[in-house]
Amino acid sequence: MQDPQLHAPPLPRLYYVTSGLDDLDAFATWSAVLSPLFEPRSCGPNKKIPTGSASGVIIGDIIIAKVIFTAQDFVRDEQRIAVTPDHLLLHLYVNGGFNGTINRQTTTIGPGKVALIDLAHPVNTRAFASTTVSLIVPRKLLDGVPFDTLKPRLDTLRNDLLAAHIRSLLERSAQLTEADVTATIDDTVGFLKRLLAPMPDDFLVRQKDADENILALTEATIRDHLALPELSPDWLALKLDISRATLYRLFADHGGIMRYVQERRLLAVQAALSDPLETRRLSRLASDLGFSSEAHFSRSFRARFGSTASAYRKSQLEASATIQLTSPEIVQHWWMTVAQ
Repeated sequence: MQDPQLHAPPLPRLYYVTSGLDDLDAFATWSAVLSPLFEPRSCGPNKKIPTGSASGVIIGDIIIAKVIFTAQDFVRDEQRIAVTPDHLLLHLYVNGGFNGTINRQTTTIGPGKVALIDLAHPVNTRAFASTTVSLIVPRKLLDGVPFDTLKPRLDTLRNDLLAAHIRSLLERSAQLTEADVTATIDDTVGFLKRLLAPMPDDFLVRQKDADENILALTEATIRDHLALPELSPDWLALKLDISRATLYRLFADHGGIMRYVQERRLLAVQAALSDPLETRRLSRLASDLGFSSEAHFSRSFRARFGSTASAYRKSQLEASATIQLTSPEIVQHWWMTVAQ
């Protein structure tokens, strides 16, 4: 089945890569990209120049981006706060982490955790070398969210639901078109308002068994374990402490749980091939994402998307090159004007 949006023009992509640049140029580019948010500073005894790379998509009034950076301090002081809008930064750490002060509280964030950073307040953190996914949402979209009591991190259930939403949005982002913008923003903003609203004492008990949350957490578990040969209904039921019957019921509309797993593997490959920061060879991608052989992967990809994987990667890179926004002034302009 060929994706009807395969040849639709995607949304503008941000692309800031500092690898290959000399230290001073890399630092200048990285600092310019981060300037609406933070000042990056050297840290540790070696005081290495801080650098990083980012690849993202502007989805109307929100941005989703994959960000990779070296160990460094991130500082947002009162002077920067006074001249830049106070968007909400939702920062999922795939690996790495940081410790320091955000939202007027000292906290530690590690792999799998989302930092909720209210940029109306100073930030002073020390980050390890990390791979992250950043979702930036203007404050104006989040009316009703209790920013005054927003904590740096959520309880385990809501953190996992938020991480699942962010990773799903990143995976889909390179395939979105202008026609998808309004619905995507509405879905994300509605989700965040529900997630960040004040919760009654029994909320977590009631929500743990809600079908939509079981579905979201199952999808996230599948996405995180695509390479496992033992990924199966029995394994998922044990991992999530739910019954096989519940799994079969929730995934009936997807054609069954294992058909869904196969679809997730194909979509994960498609997202990787659209990512300019992704450098793995096709054979490695196939192995890392759970295909039993390269031949099986090749047949499955072509049947799903109507193109070979190598041709698809080439077309995505060529299309991306025509729409990539590589000047830091682009993200600076978005940051300053989207809140108006």
